[in-house]
Amino acid sequence: MGRHQEAVACCDRAIEINSRLAEAWYNKGVALGNLGRYQEAITCCDRALGINPRFAEGWDWKGVALAELGRYQDALACFDRAIEINPRYGKAWYNKGVALGNLGRYQEALACYEGAQRLGYPQAAQGIALCRQKLGR
Repeated sequence: MGRHQEAVACCDRAIEINSRLAEAWYNKGVALGNLGRYQEAITCCDRALGINPRFAEGWDWKGVALAELGRYQDALACFDRAIEINPRYGKAWYNKGVALGNLGRYQEALACYEGAQRLGYPQAAQGIALCRQKLGR
């Protein structure tokens, strides 16, 4: 934990060896995002998705980075793409719920959190409780 800069360097080495490795670009994007370098994370996700456009985790992480920049509509499009690729990807349903909640769309967010919970995503219960509170239930 907390060795994100070292992870970026490791990913850079992997990319030097094989620049067509989507997972290396994705992992670099995750590490950069964890360092708060969201625009660079988005660029890395775009590289990963250019190699493998059906990489659900890449779409999800790009959405997370966009959301961190307050670009919730763009983030929703990424989460939707991740869910389209893998409808059983609970984390993408959860992250879509977060973005919708940040837009004040609590009913839609609740449905996403409930979907994430059905898929076994553990943090979904917190989102469900928050939405129910916001909706006065």
